[in-house]
Amino acid sequence: MNGADRELSRRQRQHRSISRRALVFSLALISLALISLGCRGPRGPHRPWVHKVYLHGVKKLKASDVKEKTVVQQSPWFPLAPRRYLDQPLTVEVDRDRIATYYQTRGYFSALVPQAEIKPYKTKPGIDPTLPEAVQAVDVHFLVEEGEPTHIVAVDINGLGALPPDDARHALAELPLAVGKIFEHQPYLLTKELLLHHLRERGYAFATIESGRVEVDRDARTARVIIAVSPGRKVRLGTLTIRGTEKVDVAALYRHVHLPSGEVYTPTALAALQGSLYSLGLFSTVRVEAEPDPQQPEIANVSVQLSEGKHRDLRIGAGIGIEPLRNDVHAELLYTQRRFLGGLRVLNITVQPGYAALPAVWADPLRRHGPILLTKFDLTQPDVLGRSSAITASLSYDLGVQYAYQYHGPSARLGLSKGLWRDRISLSASYNFQFLDFFNPQEGLSDSDQAGQLFGFVDPYRLGYFQEMVALDLRDRPVDATRGFYAQVVAEQGGVYTGSAFSYQKIVPEIRGYYTLWHRLTLAARLQFGQIFTQGDLGSPITQRFYLGGPNSHRGFSFNRLSYQMCSGTKDTPQGPTPLLLPCRSAGVGELQDLQRIPTGGDQLVLGQFELRMRLFKLAGEWISLTAFTDIGDVAPPPKLCEQIGCVPGEPLTSFDFSRLHVAVGGGVRYRTVIGTIRFDLGVRLNRLEALENGQENPDPDQRFAYHISIGEAF
Repeated sequence: MNGADRELSRRQRQHRSISRRALVFSLALISLALISLGCRGPRGPHRPWVHKVYLHGVKKLKASDVKEKTVVQQSPWFPLAPRRYLDQPLTVEVDRDRIATYYQTRGYFSALVPQAEIKPYKTKPGIDPTLPEAVQAVDVHFLVEEGEPTHIVAVDINGLGALPPDDARHALAELPLAVGKIFEHQPYLLTKELLLHHLRERGYAFATIESGRVEVDRDARTARVIIAVSPGRKVRLGTLTIRGTEKVDVAALYRHVHLPSGEVYTPTALAALQGSLYSLGLFSTVRVEAEPDPQQPEIANVSVQLSEGKHRDLRIGAGIGIEPLRNDVHAELLYTQRRFLGGLRVLNITVQPGYAALPAVWADPLRRHGPILLTKFDLTQPDVLGRSSAITASLSYDLGVQYAYQYHGPSARLGLSKGLWRDRISLSASYNFQFLDFFNPQEGLSDSDQAGQLFGFVDPYRLGYFQEMVALDLRDRPVDATRGFYAQVVAEQGGVYTGSAFSYQKIVPEIRGYYTLWHRLTLAARLQFGQIFTQGDLGSPITQRFYLGGPNSHRGFSFNRLSYQMCSGTKDTPQGPTPLLLPCRSAGVGELQDLQRIPTGGDQLVLGQFELRMRLFKLAGEWISLTAFTDIGDVAPPPKLCEQIGCVPGEPLTSFDFSRLHVAVGGGVRYRTVIGTIRFDLGVRLNRLEALENGQENPDPDQRFAYHISIGEAF
């Protein structure tokens, strides 16, 4: 092919690419238009929509908090949002009482709403605006007279005099009501709840609030709070009784749960018992209650009432991944069989068929695409080594597409896990075996005599390794955490003794932290490091190396694109077009035709991620959130690769240069659904050009932006 033919071919491909992108953009606009029409909803002549709600005279409380208590709500300002309608003027009068009541709960007992008005916002042109049917939108105005707040002059807690000093002091600790504060109804209710909670945590299982009253002097604007408490007797945990089972083996349940009989009663122990039973997935309801022993008043027996749920579960879903350099779509079928062959065994079967395209379906040229498939069988047997332990056996088959090759093959895993300290600490150990057969490899990769040494590429591929993990979980919840701390260390060992063609050790420590700055604003951070040590001639396996990039990694890059890369293409020679695979900095790379950059992974990893997560509003009962993030990280090439080709001229790279870490900033949108948190992220690289200094590799120099559509939080 001469130069003119190549130029014509290039222009044709470019034209097709532009046409496809124009078609996608047009379809998106049409979809948005249809959504906007559907969101408006019906509008009758006597049903105007609410443009704004005005609160006049609100100074001492937040106007947004007051508006949340009204029935009449103003329409959202953002496009395509559904409008809020004024069903009848009577609701405005109802809101006058609701606003006054809200002020009273906040300590403003003399607050009044003497006036409420409905004023037209827009009218139909050419129609008398005095006619009700002419009104399209209205503004609602409330006049509020706040008055002065009522302050607390005394808080009397009666009934604790007979308790030991430490127990009484614990019961009164950190109560929200205090002398000098404004009296509010919610802290008053919370004070009573905390009193009972503190007493029960000290062993007073049957403590009650006998009475509670507030004496308010409206003229003096003072309040006196009087609460009478009956602590009862301090008790210890007694026997456990489980009721309500039909098919489930009760003896297996008694072995599974743990009740520290003889210890002082605490609600925490009962909550752990309830959570342990819920985690089995066998019961729709689990009700745990403490009951006084009629023969021994100092003993509290525990009763568990169960309602069995479905023991078989079939779920069908779908997933999609959209990035600049990779698209994939897949269906998902998950079948769960509890009480498999009796006892508490659980069988999970997962089937995920799909299709993947790299770089993307709209890229020109489309370099690699094909079907993807994951079939997995998991069998879990709990309570193998006592409570909070389990053994899991897995068999799977994987068909996949990567940038330089496609692969398929079976894998197996046998693992043992154990929970400690109320499952806050997790320990696990497993043996893993994987056999992969590669097909359609990149030209030059499979033909290279040094493919195993440089790229960890061996066809066929046999990998066996041990894996251990220890984790400490102090988060408030494992999914979408808002506060707390999480840390884990994962280690792998592979060699001849494990049936592996590769000899290596791998360690990956990671820490995560979450802190709520405000009730809707959460700061999240993640730090991860990794190191692979190799022995023998083959180096580290290509599938176990470190890669960054993607929705759950460095979001400035597409999936796995932050990695040392080789450049593949063809070069015109006297013998004709010749396929070549070269380091991307090598001489002659610029002469390659159909250039493709192939990530080959690294033996060192560093990653830091920081997020601000802000919940904005609810849509269909679920929160829509915004996220701002910064991702910092890099992957260092394997030392064997550096020794062969020189990662830095004359100086093999065996450790990180932290001054040249890749930095990206960006933002995203989150929406929680029944299938998980759907999110869109856009990352922008900040130091794209600086990475070229001193021979440092710059992955994907033409891609400064990366976008990701996925399900679930990044960490």
